[in-house]
Amino acid sequence: MAARENIGESNPLDSTGLCLLSLDGGGVRGLSTLYILKNIMDRLNDERRKTANLPPVKPCEVFDLIGGTSTGGLIAIMLGRLEMDVDECIIAYSELAEVVFGAKLSSFPFNLKGKIKSRFDSAKLEKAVQKVVQRSVPETDLFNDRTERGCRSFVCTADRDTKDIVRLRSYSLSHEPNIRATICQAALATSAATTFFDPASIGDRTFADGGLGANNPVDEVEGEASNIWCSETGDLKPLVKCFLSIGTGIPEMKAFEDSMIKFLSQTVVDIATETQNTEKKFIARWAKHFDEKRYYRFDVDRGLQSVGLDEYKKKGPIEAATEGYLNHIERKFRVRDCIQNLKLKQSVYIENYS
Repeated sequence: MAARENIGESNPLDSTGLCLLSLDGGGVRGLSTLYILKNIMDRLNDERRKTANLPPVKPCEVFDLIGGTSTGGLIAIMLGRLEMDVDECIIAYSELAEVVFGAKLSSFPFNLKGKIKSRFDSAKLEKAVQKVVQRSVPETDLFNDRTERGCRSFVCTADRDTKDIVRLRSYSLSHEPNIRATICQAALATSAATTFFDPASIGDRTFADGGLGANNPVDEVEGEASNIWCSETGDLKPLVKCFLSIGTGIPEMKAFEDSMIKFLSQTVVDIATETQNTEKKFIARWAKHFDEKRYYRFDVDRGLQSVGLDEYKKKGPIEAATEGYLNHIERKFRVRDCIQNLKLKQSVYIENYS
């Protein structure tokens, strides 16, 4: 992007303030996340073209930080580290979901001894992830290759030994540990959902997806942004121009009838509840940004309840439910306000390299 967009603006925050993107987990319903983001980016680029004859931008040129969990982590890697546009990401994600969820190893998430087992082939997931990565870079490339990029990205995963949420980063922080992982390893670590896939190994450590602890990673994105830009003061809010959080649809909290998997059914309910409770607590802390149209949360409220995390064939219903959600007049106004915010942002590459 050759032209600066903050000419004539009185508030530097409008053009150079931080833009943060948080992406929830949710299996194949991650397509809903992408459809929402596509709507925003398409309208943003149309606005840029009509009002200032500016070229289109990708999410990695608008957002300073993209963080996600599980499905959201995969998308964060594709948009941030691999620098895909949303259309490329939708194609790659759809192909990956079809390969990975096309056939189950087992219909039951436990064996005869009552131990949890994986229902899908982790080797297929690994090959599918490698194929996605190879679209942009060699599959052996490190997630953090020490290259300074305008857009930073990270994914949430859970250490299998400590159960702590761990952030795998595409960048270095002097005061935070760096886990040496390839892009593929980072993608597998954030995707290794319990009962779906085997745990992922990075060196001597093993990881599972961070769904139970950070399925809505908005707190993790807030914490990470503070680590990057205001580690000494922790005063992040004055630096944030736009904080965008996107969900994968509010699931139906319905327990399984079979008592043998009561624990697993409760796990699903816990994940769903955590996502919404996290949002309520977060918006209470960021109420001023919400009022000032600097914080946005989009999450399809109905139509996706019956879509299972592995039902890749329901791409049509996912798209239809998301479209219906975005066509609601209230959401149209919120999307419009979000675009008016984002269109003033000068490229993160100009900001970092000029």
